[in-house]
Amino acid sequence: MVRYQGIVFDLDGTLADTPGAIVSITVKVLRELGRSVDDAAVRATVGKPLDQNFAGLLELPVDHPQVAEAMAAYRAGFGEHLEEQRERMLYPGVAEGLSKLLDLGHTLAIATSKTHEAAVRTLRATGILDRFAVVAGHDSVGRGKPAPDMALFVAEKLGLPAERCVVVGDAVGDIEMASAAGMASVGVSYGVASADQLLESGALVIADSFDGVVSAVL
Repeated sequence: MVRYQGIVFDLDGTLADTPGAIVSITVKVLRELGRSVDDAAVRATVGKPLDQNFAGLLELPVDHPQVAEAMAAYRAGFGEHLEEQRERMLYPGVAEGLSKLLDLGHTLAIATSKTHEAAVRTLRATGILDRFAVVAGHDSVGRGKPAPDMALFVAEKLGLPAERCVVVGDAVGDIEMASAAGMASVGVSYGVASADQLLESGALVIADSFDGVVSAVL
Protein backbone atom coordinates (compact mmCIF):
# COMPACT_ATOMS: atom_id res chain seq x y z
CA MET A 1 0.00 0.00 0.00
CA VAL A 2 1.29 3.47 -0.85
CA ARG A 3 2.16 5.71 2.10
CA TYR A 4 0.02 8.63 0.89
CA GLN A 5 -2.98 7.65 -1.19
CA GLY A 6 -4.03 11.22 -1.91
CA ILE A 7 -1.59 13.81 -3.20
CA VAL A 8 -2.95 17.35 -3.07
CA PHE A 9 -1.10 19.77 -5.34
CA ASP A 10 -1.02 23.52 -5.41
CA LEU A 11 -1.03 24.82 -9.00
CA ASP A 12 0.80 28.13 -9.53
CA GLY A 13 4.49 27.79 -8.68
CA THR A 14 4.15 24.05 -8.03
CA LEU A 15 2.95 22.48 -11.28
CA ALA A 16 2.83 25.52 -13.56
CA ASP A 17 5.64 28.05 -13.91
CA THR A 18 3.27 30.99 -13.64
CA PRO A 19 4.58 33.29 -10.86
CA GLY A 20 6.67 35.39 -13.27
CA ALA A 21 3.71 35.94 -15.59
CA ILE A 22 1.38 36.65 -12.66
CA VAL A 23 3.73 39.36 -11.41
CA SER A 24 4.33 41.01 -14.79
CA ILE A 25 0.65 41.02 -15.77
CA THR A 26 -0.40 42.36 -12.35
CA VAL A 27 2.20 45.16 -12.50
CA LYS A 28 1.03 46.07 -16.01
CA VAL A 29 -2.62 46.22 -14.93
CA LEU A 30 -1.80 48.40 -11.93
CA ARG A 31 0.26 50.79 -14.03
CA GLU A 32 -2.61 51.13 -16.48
CA LEU A 33 -4.74 52.13 -13.49
CA GLY A 34 -2.18 54.74 -12.49
CA ARG A 35 -0.66 52.79 -9.61
CA SER A 36 3.05 52.16 -9.24
CA VAL A 37 4.14 49.00 -7.42
CA ASP A 38 7.36 47.04 -7.39
CA ASP A 39 7.65 43.41 -8.45
CA ALA A 40 8.58 42.20 -4.96
CA ALA A 41 5.34 43.52 -3.45
CA VAL A 42 3.32 41.73 -6.12
CA ARG A 43 5.31 38.50 -5.87
CA ALA A 44 4.49 38.35 -2.16
CA THR A 45 0.80 38.06 -3.09
CA VAL A 46 1.18 35.05 -5.41
CA GLY A 47 -0.83 32.13 -4.10
CA LYS A 48 -3.59 34.24 -2.58
CA PRO A 49 -7.08 34.95 -4.00
CA LEU A 50 -7.06 37.48 -6.82
CA ASP A 51 -9.69 39.81 -5.35
CA GLN A 52 -7.80 40.10 -2.06
CA ASN A 53 -4.54 40.74 -3.91
CA PHE A 54 -5.85 43.60 -5.99
CA ALA A 55 -7.77 45.08 -3.07
CA GLY A 56 -4.58 45.11 -1.02
CA LEU A 57 -2.36 46.45 -3.80
CA LEU A 58 -4.89 49.15 -4.70
CA GLU A 59 -5.65 49.85 -1.03
CA LEU A 60 -9.36 49.58 -1.73
CA PRO A 61 -12.24 47.43 -0.41
CA VAL A 62 -12.65 44.07 -2.15
CA ASP A 63 -16.01 45.14 -3.58
CA HIS A 64 -14.71 48.42 -5.06
CA PRO A 65 -15.40 48.79 -8.83
CA GLN A 66 -11.71 49.41 -9.55
CA VAL A 67 -10.83 46.05 -8.01
CA ALA A 68 -13.29 44.36 -10.36
CA GLU A 69 -11.83 46.33 -13.28
CA ALA A 70 -8.31 45.24 -12.36
CA MET A 71 -9.36 41.60 -12.03
CA ALA A 72 -11.03 41.63 -15.45
CA ALA A 73 -7.94 43.14 -17.07
CA TYR A 74 -5.69 40.63 -15.31
CA ARG A 75 -7.79 37.65 -16.37
CA ALA A 76 -7.76 38.82 -19.98
CA GLY A 77 -3.98 39.20 -19.90
CA PHE A 78 -3.40 35.87 -18.19
CA GLY A 79 -5.78 34.15 -20.59
CA GLU A 80 -3.72 35.39 -23.53
CA HIS A 81 -0.52 34.17 -21.86
CA LEU A 82 -2.10 30.79 -21.17
CA GLU A 83 -3.15 30.32 -24.79
CA GLU A 84 0.32 31.26 -26.01
CA GLN A 85 2.26 29.00 -23.63
CA ARG A 86 -0.07 26.05 -22.93
CA GLU A 87 2.01 22.92 -22.12
CA ARG A 88 5.19 25.00 -21.97
CA MET A 89 3.91 26.51 -18.71
CA LEU A 90 4.52 23.25 -16.85
CA TYR A 91 7.72 22.81 -14.90
CA PRO A 92 10.09 20.14 -16.28
CA GLY A 93 8.98 16.62 -15.41
CA VAL A 94 5.46 17.51 -14.27
CA ALA A 95 3.46 15.67 -16.95
CA GLU A 96 5.63 12.57 -16.69
CA GLY A 97 5.74 12.69 -12.89
CA LEU A 98 1.97 12.92 -12.54
CA SER A 99 1.54 9.93 -14.85
CA LYS A 100 4.06 7.95 -12.79
CA LEU A 101 2.21 8.71 -9.55
CA LEU A 102 -1.07 7.58 -11.10
CA ASP A 103 0.56 4.38 -12.36
CA LEU A 104 1.79 3.70 -8.82
CA GLY A 105 -1.76 3.92 -7.47
CA HIS A 106 -1.93 7.44 -6.05
CA THR A 107 -5.00 9.64 -6.40
CA LEU A 108 -4.26 13.24 -7.36
CA ALA A 109 -6.08 16.48 -6.55
CA ILE A 110 -5.65 20.25 -6.83
CA ALA A 111 -6.09 22.83 -4.06
CA THR A 112 -5.43 26.31 -5.41
CA SER A 113 -6.17 29.93 -4.58
CA LYS A 114 -7.41 30.36 -8.14
CA THR A 115 -11.14 30.04 -8.64
CA HIS A 116 -12.28 26.56 -9.64
CA GLU A 117 -13.05 27.81 -13.15
CA ALA A 118 -9.63 29.43 -13.58
CA ALA A 119 -7.89 26.32 -12.27
CA VAL A 120 -9.74 24.04 -14.68
CA ARG A 121 -8.90 26.39 -17.56
CA THR A 122 -5.20 26.32 -16.68
CA LEU A 123 -5.12 22.55 -16.21
CA ARG A 124 -6.94 21.98 -19.50
CA ALA A 125 -4.65 24.33 -21.43
CA THR A 126 -1.54 22.65 -20.04
CA GLY A 127 -2.88 19.19 -20.88
CA ILE A 128 -3.04 17.70 -17.39
CA LEU A 129 -6.67 18.16 -16.31
CA ASP A 130 -7.44 14.46 -16.72
CA ARG A 131 -4.84 13.52 -14.08
CA PHE A 132 -6.88 14.97 -11.21
CA ALA A 133 -9.84 13.40 -9.45
CA VAL A 134 -10.74 16.65 -7.66
CA VAL A 135 -10.02 20.30 -8.46
CA ALA A 136 -10.72 22.69 -5.59
CA GLY A 137 -10.47 26.46 -5.89
CA HIS A 138 -10.73 29.04 -3.14
CA ASP A 139 -14.37 29.52 -4.12
CA SER A 140 -15.07 25.82 -3.46
CA VAL A 141 -14.93 26.38 0.31
CA GLY A 142 -15.69 29.00 2.93
CA ARG A 143 -12.08 29.88 3.74
CA GLY A 144 -9.02 29.79 1.53
CA LYS A 145 -5.41 29.00 2.46
CA PRO A 146 -3.94 28.86 5.07
CA ALA A 147 -7.20 27.62 6.63
CA PRO A 148 -7.63 23.82 6.38
CA ASP A 149 -10.93 24.00 4.49
CA MET A 150 -9.63 23.25 0.97
CA ALA A 151 -7.45 20.34 2.06
CA LEU A 152 -10.28 18.82 4.10
CA PHE A 153 -12.74 19.38 1.23
CA VAL A 154 -10.43 17.49 -1.13
CA ALA A 155 -9.90 14.64 1.36
CA GLU A 156 -13.66 14.29 1.80
CA LYS A 157 -14.22 14.21 -1.96
CA LEU A 158 -11.50 11.56 -2.30
CA GLY A 159 -12.96 9.56 0.58
CA LEU A 160 -9.65 9.59 2.45
CA PRO A 161 -8.64 10.49 6.02
CA ALA A 162 -6.26 13.44 6.35
CA GLU A 163 -3.35 11.25 7.44
CA ARG A 164 -3.50 9.41 4.10
CA CYS A 165 -2.99 12.65 2.18
CA VAL A 166 0.04 14.86 1.55
CA VAL A 167 0.04 18.46 0.31
CA VAL A 168 2.66 19.66 -2.20
CA GLY A 169 3.12 23.42 -2.55
CA ASP A 170 5.53 26.30 -3.03
CA ALA A 171 4.00 28.83 -0.63
CA VAL A 172 3.85 29.17 3.14
CA GLY A 173 0.05 29.10 2.91
CA ASP A 174 0.14 25.63 1.35
CA ILE A 175 2.22 24.24 4.19
CA GLU A 176 0.14 25.95 6.87
CA MET A 177 -3.05 24.62 5.26
CA ALA A 178 -1.65 21.10 5.39
CA SER A 179 -0.67 21.41 9.05
CA ALA A 180 -4.06 22.82 10.00
CA ALA A 181 -5.75 19.90 8.22
CA GLY A 182 -3.55 17.28 9.88
CA MET A 183 -1.76 16.42 6.63
CA ALA A 184 1.92 16.00 5.84
CA SER A 185 3.46 18.41 3.35
CA VAL A 186 6.24 18.67 0.79
CA GLY A 187 7.57 22.13 -0.03
CA VAL A 188 9.00 22.94 -3.45
CA SER A 189 11.85 25.44 -3.54
CA TYR A 190 11.45 26.42 -7.20
CA GLY A 191 8.30 28.50 -6.67
CA VAL A 192 7.60 31.54 -4.49
CA ALA A 193 8.84 30.77 -0.96
CA SER A 194 12.38 29.80 -0.01
CA ALA A 195 13.30 26.38 1.35
CA ASP A 196 13.92 27.91 4.79
CA GLN A 197 10.50 29.58 4.82
CA LEU A 198 8.80 26.32 3.87
CA LEU A 199 10.66 24.31 6.50
CA GLU A 200 9.90 26.90 9.18
CA SER A 201 6.22 26.63 8.23
CA GLY A 202 6.24 22.88 8.82
CA ALA A 203 7.17 21.18 5.54
CA LEU A 204 8.54 17.70 6.21
CA VAL A 205 10.84 17.76 3.20
CA ILE A 206 11.91 20.14 0.43
CA ALA A 207 12.01 19.18 -3.25
CA ASP A 208 14.16 21.17 -5.67
CA SER A 209 12.52 19.71 -8.79
CA PHE A 210 9.38 17.81 -9.72
CA ASP A 211 11.39 14.60 -9.87
CA GLY A 212 12.21 15.37 -6.24
CA VAL A 213 8.50 15.75 -5.49
CA VAL A 214 7.79 12.30 -6.90
CA SER A 215 10.56 10.76 -4.80
CA ALA A 216 9.38 12.56 -1.66
CA VAL A 217 5.80 11.28 -1.77
CA LEU A 218 6.57 7.63 -2.57
